[in-house]
Amino acid sequence: MFNHTTLWKFLQSHGQLLINIYLFLNFAGWCLWQTYQGLVAGNFGYVEISFTLEALVLAVIVLLRKPHQAIEQNWFNQAVALAAFFSGAAFIGQPATATGITQTVSEIVVLIATVVGFLALLSLGRSFGILIAFREVKATGLYAIVRHPMYGTDILLRTGFVISHFTPFTVAVFMASTTCYVYRALLEERFLSQQPEYQAYMQKVRYRFIPWVF
Repeated sequence: MFNHTTLWKFLQSHGQLLINIYLFLNFAGWCLWQTYQGLVAGNFGYVEISFTLEALVLAVIVLLRKPHQAIEQNWFNQAVALAAFFSGAAFIGQPATATGITQTVSEIVVLIATVVGFLALLSLGRSFGILIAFREVKATGLYAIVRHPMYGTDILLRTGFVISHFTPFTVAVFMASTTCYVYRALLEERFLSQQPEYQAYMQKVRYRFIPWVF
């Protein structure tokens, strides 16, 4: 007989998988919709192609990612993590302000951020997380250089966007987004440092975002 106890046990056993499927459908659906709109509008160049490929890889990794072994229980800290991750949505629909060389610079920055972000995503692989949680320590690829390459490239991506969409609103969102990413990195390290292997990783890889700087 199906009852509340059975439902609870099912959610405990398969809850993470259900969340992954839900996120995959949302990410993949959004990516396909944005691709369709870009094609219809005739605005689907190399930047859009690289961004779409990265978004599709992200969707697949979210679906296949490993279950967490431990998760941060502080909801304020998790709210910071969510704010950082979803802050990019606030830029959608903002009017472009750049022309000429400024637009070119913006496209170059966005392309670099997207390519490096793609490499960071591949380096992280199935350990990708949205909330602050421990899956496994990754110390290869870009994670052998800095501890938070994904967050760094997300900040760089937003920098490129603000260059071509320079308004008081986008600047404010950029500052809030960057603050959330940096604070998330600190909160995440405090949580993950409870694991001896992450403590060893922090000793090996000294810098968070930029080698020999920060």
